[in-house]
Amino acid sequence: MKDPLIEFRLERDLGQKLNTTFTFLRQNFRPLFKCILLFVVPFALLAGIFSGIYQGIQLDELSGAVEYGSMGAYTFAQTVNSAHYWVSLFFSLVSFVLLSLTIYSYMLQYMQHRGQVDSAQVWEGIKSNFIPVLYSSVGVILISVLATLLLVLPGIYVAVALCMFALVMLHEEVGFLDAVERCFYLIKGYWWPSFGFLLLLALLQGIIGFVASLPAMALYILRIFHLPGGDSDVLLVVATGFTTFISLLLYALTLTGVAFQYFDLVEKKEGVGLLEQVNQIGAQRETSLDLL
Repeated sequence: MKDPLIEFRLERDLGQKLNTTFTFLRQNFRPLFKCILLFVVPFALLAGIFSGIYQGIQLDELSGAVEYGSMGAYTFAQTVNSAHYWVSLFFSLVSFVLLSLTIYSYMLQYMQHRGQVDSAQVWEGIKSNFIPVLYSSVGVILISVLATLLLVLPGIYVAVALCMFALVMLHEEVGFLDAVERCFYLIKGYWWPSFGFLLLLALLQGIIGFVASLPAMALYILRIFHLPGGDSDVLLVVATGFTTFISLLLYALTLTGVAFQYFDLVEKKEGVGLLEQVNQIGAQRETSLDLL
């Protein structure tokens, strides 16, 4: 039996949004994962590899396994080490942007074509929006950091509001500044319910991510205390890379939940879905009268 189509334009409470998030991921796991595999995984793997190399060097220094003969050697090593960190950070940002665009382009195709999604169309959505969303992501990070530096609470408020900016840019076809303004408009009056839902998603993501990181944590302990099994650089890079890779992909849960949060807020503010239903009923009545 074919799964029923998921309606996006609905008001939902916290439990309904959480249930719909998992239902959407379960029903679309294969085609959505195929898109993620094609468009996101290569960059996520690069982020994981460079993160693994960086973590390995840090652990060697922490355990005293690395000694530098001079200040020049130490400075050079730290520069190379920092390069691994920044490259990993760059690929992590690119992977997150690609993951966001993949999920949201997929969802918009799902809405427009009644559940029928073509991976080629998803790729077109990614290509046309990658650069604007990448730049905007940096802007959102800077705004959130500045707000947090001023005061912690404003930083949290801004982060919750702006979590929807990528979907707003795609769905409403607006630029960065308009997307930011739109996010604050939608969140006004509904910040606490949004915060509660996002906190629940973050806790679920964190628990799953912690389980996935256990192999890497075990290797860290073995390496720090020079225990058997902890001296393999390859194994450490693989374990750390796997943890980084899984951590990035787990954001699919939060990003999907954010989408249903966005449509819930749009319905609460503007009732777009309700207006569409009324128009459809009116069109059906006119068709029935014409047949008579």
